Amino acid sequence: MLYYYNLMKKYILLFIAMFFVTSCANLEFVYKDSRQVNYLKNNTNLFINGDEADDIYNHIIGILESANSYNPNYTLSINSKRIEEALVVEKDATASKFSIEYTIKYSLYNINKNCKIIEVINITKDFYDSKSAGYSFGTDLSKKETNTKIISKNIDQFISSIDRYGDLNNCSSEN
Repeated sequence: MLYYYNLMKKYILLFIAMFFVTSCANLEFVYKDSRQVNYLKNNTNLFINGDEADDIYNHIIGILESANSYNPNYTLSINSKRIEEALVVEKDATASKFSIEYTIKYSLYNINKNCKIIEVINITKDFYDSKSAGYSFGTDLSKKETNTKIISKNIDQFISSIDRYGDLNNCSSEN
């Protein structure tokens, strides 16, 4: 009996350890030293158009801290396109699973040199489920959360690409 008790304790400890390891598998550090993005803060004019332009604007403002400065060195143009599609259609012709895909094109220009620094097209996609058959409140909330998550992920990918790019004073034709 004592043998089984000790064996059970080992399995429980192993399960708890595996739970913590797998729950930290997608861990991202909150504070990232983003040197290139610091040059863009309060130094960039934004031009945003396309689908969900307000959500994109709100997220990018949180990163760049200012929409338009008085004497900017950079211009960031963002154009977005959203595609929403029903993936699972039930027998009664109602959709229960949807996909949302955003294609966002970022173009960063150096105003002083009058040239394009970087142009990136990011595509992000995610899914959400219909929450109820009769009322759309839960579905609308899932859709909004999914939109916000996809936009945030897409913009964060762009910010990472700026850091990988290198010197923001080099134009794309100079590279």
